[in-house]
Amino acid sequence: MALEFVAVQLGQAVISQVVEKLADLLANEAKSLSSVRDDVEYLKSELKFMNGFLKDADRRQKQEGLVRDWIAEVRDVACEIEDAIEIYVSDVDSAFIKVFRRRKLRARINSIKNELQRLRERSQTYQIQLNNAEEGTSSLRNLRKSYPEEEEDVVSMMDVATNLKARLLKEEDELRIVSIVGMGGLGKTTLAKKVYNDVGVKRHFDMYSWVCISQQYVVKEVLIQILLQVGFESKNLGGGKSMEEVLRAKTNKREELKRYEEQDLIGLTQDKLKDKKYLLVLDDIWNIEAWHSIKKSFPKGRRGSKVLFTTRNTELATSVDPFSSSIEPPLLTEEEGWELLQQKAFPGQVFGDNVFRSEFEELGKEMVKKCRGLPLAVVVLGGLLSTKTALGEWKKVHKDVSFQLNKLKSPQQYAVEEILDLSYQELPFFLKPCFLYLSCFPEDSEISKKKLVRLWIAEGFIPRLTTGEIMEEVDEDYFGELMNRSMVQVARRDHTGGAVKTCRLHDLMRDFCVSKSRNENFIMPAGSSSVQHSSTTHSRRIAFHFDAGLGNHAPSMEKLNTNLRSLICFRVNVFPELSLNNGNLKLLRVLELVFYGNPDIKVPKEIGNLIHLRYLKFSGAIISKLPNSVGNLRYLHTLDIRGYFGSLRVSGNAISKLVHLRHVLLHGWSDVRGPLRIEKLSNLETLKTVYAENLIRNDAVVKLTNLRDLGVSFKSVKEVSLVLQSLGSQLVRLRSLWLILANEEFPSLDILVDCADLYKLHLNGRLPPQHSSFLPKSLVKLELDRPRLNQDIVVVLEKMENLRILRYSGDHGSNMSKMVFSAHGFPKLEILRLIWLRDLEEWEVGEDAMANLKRLDIDYIPKLKMIPDGLKYVTTLQELNIYRMSRKFEGRLRVMEGVEGEDFHKVQHIPSISFSDTRENDE
Repeated sequence: MALEFVAVQLGQAVISQVVEKLADLLANEAKSLSSVRDDVEYLKSELKFMNGFLKDADRRQKQEGLVRDWIAEVRDVACEIEDAIEIYVSDVDSAFIKVFRRRKLRARINSIKNELQRLRERSQTYQIQLNNAEEGTSSLRNLRKSYPEEEEDVVSMMDVATNLKARLLKEEDELRIVSIVGMGGLGKTTLAKKVYNDVGVKRHFDMYSWVCISQQYVVKEVLIQILLQVGFESKNLGGGKSMEEVLRAKTNKREELKRYEEQDLIGLTQDKLKDKKYLLVLDDIWNIEAWHSIKKSFPKGRRGSKVLFTTRNTELATSVDPFSSSIEPPLLTEEEGWELLQQKAFPGQVFGDNVFRSEFEELGKEMVKKCRGLPLAVVVLGGLLSTKTALGEWKKVHKDVSFQLNKLKSPQQYAVEEILDLSYQELPFFLKPCFLYLSCFPEDSEISKKKLVRLWIAEGFIPRLTTGEIMEEVDEDYFGELMNRSMVQVARRDHTGGAVKTCRLHDLMRDFCVSKSRNENFIMPAGSSSVQHSSTTHSRRIAFHFDAGLGNHAPSMEKLNTNLRSLICFRVNVFPELSLNNGNLKLLRVLELVFYGNPDIKVPKEIGNLIHLRYLKFSGAIISKLPNSVGNLRYLHTLDIRGYFGSLRVSGNAISKLVHLRHVLLHGWSDVRGPLRIEKLSNLETLKTVYAENLIRNDAVVKLTNLRDLGVSFKSVKEVSLVLQSLGSQLVRLRSLWLILANEEFPSLDILVDCADLYKLHLNGRLPPQHSSFLPKSLVKLELDRPRLNQDIVVVLEKMENLRILRYSGDHGSNMSKMVFSAHGFPKLEILRLIWLRDLEEWEVGEDAMANLKRLDIDYIPKLKMIPDGLKYVTTLQELNIYRMSRKFEGRLRVMEGVEGEDFHKVQHIPSISFSDTRENDE
């Protein structure tokens, strides 16, 4: 019954999406489809009718195999209809003999009609009734729009955390390996994070790093991550460079490390750690081979150095260090499980003794008992129950949990997979494909929410809206629902502190997601060793995860499904041979290529054959030109070519044809050559970063009425005034704005003061004399590069009530030797980054200034004598990062050989203090 139910839900999702796509094609391809319009309308109506049968199919508890086969056939027919119409549109677009193409389509439609009639007759045989109850849009509107607060999901780990902390702080002559062992979902990573972030632990070690290993680890990538965290001293980060050069060099630190051979990276890691007391955390290490491949990188270090790793492999934990016993987090007691379930099922509520009716508590505790103390099972069950408010709904979940667990072969088995499956089954049908799409991302990866949302849109996973909502805002609701159900985890939050920026899947949840995707033939994640796997010839979506060591030989992709809809390739270093000439991939909607090693890439002109493409992204490569044929991609929604630095030549005429574009993202430092004719792109919401002349030409900026996120590079003061004045009333819609004026002073920016929705502002250039009056009160994140700092602007900034993130960098000619943060100033500031302030000698922080500060970066302020005294009262500060400062400055903050530096008392309360790229001299 469970398999049947899932098949029904996915069938509904597929049919709903196909109906929506047919409606779009009829609207957008009216000319191409004029002669077959009636046939397409008939197929659309027939699919709607068939969807009514699917809604009743989950009631059929008998003949499960036959009903499931019927549902699969319905889904296949829906896909065949979509393929037939889109292939016809592609062929007619370029065919001279349209009559032949039309005759071929009609023959295929007649065949499909016969198949639909046969499926109707079989639905009567299986006694599946028509159910036309409306679903989807109304369900969508009922999705909650809030995310639960991040929680550690630790109810009672006090004893084991204390034990782990003591083990890490123990002074021993040899490098010791401490392991946390246990089954998946037990809370190993949660325990490790809890202790890793402890103030006493961070203060005890000179250097620390956290790296996730996973099953598909690459030794080079592991070492690069460690070096980036402990402070790799790049040869390209000299103090005498211009600000732009410094920012480019810092951005490319990872790229510089990628150019090293593995043996060189081992040497760099050893050199960095050999004289330090260090803590390295290797999360989720699977086998002894992984340990042997990286352990040679870790020197003895100073007395007390430790390596901590989490693993499910008990034998591994025993073998790596026979002198150190492993730590295993305990299972939850029933009381602890009930407490955790309440936190997840009723997020944000304060619980007392009489909050729940006894019936709810009785059901909840019975379900917790079935989780057998496994935290992940309780968390996911709580996420499912958070969507249920009535007692009857809790009873149904209780019944379903019992049904799932009755299938276990042994009472000693843990029920996490069954509860994950139940949580998936309970998803609304339109959320199932959204969840399954997460299986395309590599293990342990941080997934950008914006990117995920745009991929969902490109795939057509949400219905077309009629209420005037922005599609991304609706997809935010989809994402929020997956968050509420604990099916995805928060990785990082954005500048507002509330919305999610990146997410990740728990490894067990990802295993389940990948397995379900493969079983349903929804998406096929494939490694480099399985590129020619037979399943890739049938799946309509494929994500290739290539190893870093493929050299210049990208695997052949000749055996892909000719009706492929999504192709995502991670870590390739040449443009794959995609058979673009013969039209094999003409139905592709999503194409993303993530390159490795910054290769020079030539985008083939045949890419213009992919006329149904909605999402096109290239990253990690040097791309000098986009072919003119890009102009054929008339449905393109997202164009993301934030590659490597360099010039990019784009045909303005080609871009002007992409009238459905919503997001155009170019690298912030790319030099885009050639005029971009964007005046017809009225749907654009994101445009960055482009030269101002492209906005001024043909009054383009006036016509871009939907812009929300804009980045502009100016060549003159006149261009700044023209663009801002032309934007006029459109400025009030902006949420994010980048303005770059390299060599001159900005004119008056007062027009920005009324931008009530502007949350992020980046200004690169010298501010005007009256530089403070233009800042809108709504600003949450402000980045100022080369603004000519003085105390007047500091006074204005510290009074901004919503400012949470401030970056101040690259000042020239300010002659400001002293900076004062007044008492109670910067009330909501959480992140402060001060970079390249060459004249600053003294910094004073008043009482209760920066009362909410969590992170402070001090980067290349060569004349700064010491950390401010007032910093010792900023008790919220969790992270202090010192970059490119003198050894003398650092010495005042360190504890060396048991001796505290002169300023250590000012920072001793800060859990995490890091030092990178130390300078021998003050300059």
